Amino acid sequence: MKSMSFIRNNKNKHLNWSNLKWLSMLGLCLFISTLSIAHAQGDIPDSKRYQDIQYISGGIGSEESDAMLLLGKKWPLTLEFAQDHPQRPLWVADVQVKITNSKKKVIFDALSDGPIMLIELPADQYEIEAKFEERTLKRKIKLEQDKSVKLPIIWPIR
Repeated sequence: MKSMSFIRNNKNKHLNWSNLKWLSMLGLCLFISTLSIAHAQGDIPDSKRYQDIQYISGGIGSEESDAMLLLGKKWPLTLEFAQDHPQRPLWVADVQVKITNSKKKVIFDALSDGPIMLIELPADQYEIEAKFEERTLKRKIKLEQDKSVKLPIIWPIR
C-alpha cells in the first residue's frame, strides 16, 4: 500500500513540475511581450497639436517606423509618404500636409518630420494635400467612426 501512495505522489509531482515549466514559459513570453511593447512605445515621437487636432509625425529608422505603424492601427488616419524608385518606393520626410474637411475648411496644416504621420480626426470626408519638393499630390478620403485608415502617398519619379 505504501508503494502505491508513493507512486501516486510522484506522478502528481511530475505533473506539477510539468505545469510549472509551462507556466514559467508563459510568464517569460508575457514578460518579453511587455518589454517589446514598452520599448516600441519608447520609440514613438511626442504628439503635437494643430489647433484641436492631435498628431504624431516621424518614423525615422526601422524601430521608430515599426512602432508608429503598430500604433497607427489605433489612430483614425495614418499617412505614409514615399517617392517612387525603380526598386521600391523610398520613404521621404519634410512633407507639408494640409487637410480640408467636407465643408471646404482647412482644419489641419503641419509639416511631417518623417515618412509617417498619425492624425486624430473625427469621422468625415477629407481632402488631403501633401507637398514634397514643390510637388503637390491630392487625395480624398472618408474616415468612419472607430475605423483606422492607412493612406500611402507616393510621388512619381521626375
